[in-house]
Amino acid sequence: MKKTIKLLALTLVLVMTVVMLASCGGPNADPDKAVDALEENDYLAGEDKLIIPTALKALGVKGIKSVVTGLGEGEDDSIEAITIIYFDDKDAANDAWEKVEDYANKNKEDGAKDWVVKKSGAMIYYGTPAAVKAAK
Repeated sequence: MKKTIKLLALTLVLVMTVVMLASCGGPNADPDKAVDALEENDYLAGEDKLIIPTALKALGVKGIKSVVTGLGEGEDDSIEAITIIYFDDKDAANDAWEKVEDYANKNKEDGAKDWVVKKSGAMIYYGTPAAVKAAK
């Protein structure tokens, strides 16, 4: 009986850990769902498969599927913004990481208190923490 309780407790801890890690992640891995989430949070959002991907390709970034952008207003009238670049695969995202990170930091929104630039699987995203949360 004691072994069963210990096993049950360990299983519960593992499940809770997985749930916590999943909830702390970045934006949605599906571009359509990310756009929907942003719009539900009163952001002006859209998916681009031509203009931004072409501009990034000119910078040497390859393997881009699409780019989702969102723009909203923060509680203190600040600008909340996010850009999510979806790649064909994880390897393409890894290859593009340094170039996109530099580009994102150079194009930081004016007045942004915090600026997040991260890679997750086959996507790289950057923007304000509130916008990242809104894109989940």
